[in-house]
Amino acid sequence: MRKKWIWITFSLIVLVAVIIVVSWKGLSTSAEAITKEEARSIIEQRYSNSKVTNINLQKDAYRINMTKDNGEYEVALNAENGEILSLKKVGKNGTDSGENDENNENDNNIINEKEIEKILLESSDEILSLERKLDKENEIYVAKVKENKEEFTIKVDAETGSIVSKDKVERPKEENAQKAISKEEAVKIALEYVNGTVDDDIETENIGGQTYYLIEIETDDDREATVQVHAITGKATISYDD
Repeated sequence: MRKKWIWITFSLIVLVAVIIVVSWKGLSTSAEAITKEEARSIIEQRYSNSKVTNINLQKDAYRINMTKDNGEYEVALNAENGEILSLKKVGKNGTDSGENDENNENDNNIINEKEIEKILLESSDEILSLERKLDKENEIYVAKVKENKEEFTIKVDAETGSIVSKDKVERPKEENAQKAISKEEAVKIALEYVNGTVDDDIETENIGGQTYYLIEIETDDDREATVQVHAITGKATISYDD
């Protein structure tokens, strides 16, 4: 009977411990989430001249309504890391009408270059160029950026600010890259400096990061010469065995 009560007590302790751990994790996750004020600050810093009018947390994202220039927008913001998930224009809040509205309607949908630069610099080190273009029927920004010493071409949707594509710029290989001379060419160079019989066993050696052919030649006066020929430039140096 006593053992039974011991097991019951132990089980209750374990159950309480599990409940405490689960509750602590839930509180920890909530503490890490971005607050409404932080979400408001992110939006108003990202989009200049904007004003947040409403914020609602839905599952793991904030649904934010904001006004900017003559438009009303709805933004989805990741509640954990502050990433912009989507941006959609939902209406106008200006009083302009008629021809002026019609002429400016498309431009009101377009994110300006400064805001696009902010988006690009979140993941890039430097913007090399930025140009607004028409891709089929959609307005996009085409940027060349530098990231970790590599260059990329990035296309950004001009209305939503989302990355459409990101391609690494391949650098062309040097057309006039120097080629290593052949073993036969190295022998010809060596014989220009020393007359004699060439040893068939020709070796290569790396000296200070440079490759050389080592060509041994028995001269007509029974001396042994070693001709060191640079594998790229063909420059030769000669040494004799005593």
